Amino acid sequence: MSQIRRLVVFGATGTQGHPVVDAALEAGYSVRAVSRDLAAAEERLSQRVELFEADLLEADTVAASLEGMDAVFFHLPIMPQSEEAAIAVDHLLTAIRASSVQRLVFTTSAWSNDAMPAGDFVLGLRGVTEAMLASGVDTVVLRPTLYLANLVWPNIIREIREFGRLSYPPLDSTRRLNWTATEDQATLVVAALSADVAGEIIDIASPQAVTGPELCQMLSGVYGREVHYAPQSVDEFADTLSHMAGSADVGRSVAALYAGIDQLDGDGPLVDTDELQRRFDVRLTPVSEWVEDRLGALLSLYG
Repeated sequence: MSQIRRLVVFGATGTQGHPVVDAALEAGYSVRAVSRDLAAAEERLSQRVELFEADLLEADTVAASLEGMDAVFFHLPIMPQSEEAAIAVDHLLTAIRASSVQRLVFTTSAWSNDAMPAGDFVLGLRGVTEAMLASGVDTVVLRPTLYLANLVWPNIIREIREFGRLSYPPLDSTRRLNWTATEDQATLVVAALSADVAGEIIDIASPQAVTGPELCQMLSGVYGREVHYAPQSVDEFADTLSHMAGSADVGRSVAALYAGIDQLDGDGPLVDTDELQRRFDVRLTPVSEWVEDRLGALLSLYG
């Protein structure tokens, strides 16, 4: 594999894509940011980024977005078990095979390891992962735990501020698990562009596994009030997600993922983040540091 210098980032303005753009620019890569909304991309992204309009369901635009590029970062913005997801993945892989792209870094965006119960969402992620690894494309799959960025959902911020209550995630209060900062995921995406990891599925997370009550202690510091962990039931969480997504199917499918996590034996999901840092020679952000610095800064934007 020759040296990678030019990276395409799909979903570049979103929660996952934007940090990858920033990390890649910081590392000296040339970045092409793919979005369906160029006005939003121009407003949110660095002027050093090349903007490109494309739609995953339009094969010709996907192919055009890869011209002259060396690597791709990709995550699914739609349900992995859907017909649209299958079309989007086919368009992407077909375009990569016909291009100069040398490496694809894909994040599952959710926990889907072999110990997870086989619900529709998990099976969809496994199917997409298998398709990519079997495609002949030089692929690296990153498999994150729960995203810390979910703590910035407006309903979560409102509940904490008004009632001192954290109702997410819908997991047992004694379950200890790793979370994943999207900024750390971006750091690992960039590291994976040049590392000898082709064909691997790599579990990722940020350091410092915590229980719900321990997370609440950290949140208390940035909110300036006591925060108690009062998780929703899976059914209540499904209703919340259905309203947020405008789709009962999305709500049920994603909520089932959390139900599966809560069925895991013992704690988890847990990831050896020390080994991740050693292997990729990076520093990842402990949860307490992310809460104090990143979440604190985000909350200040909300007043």
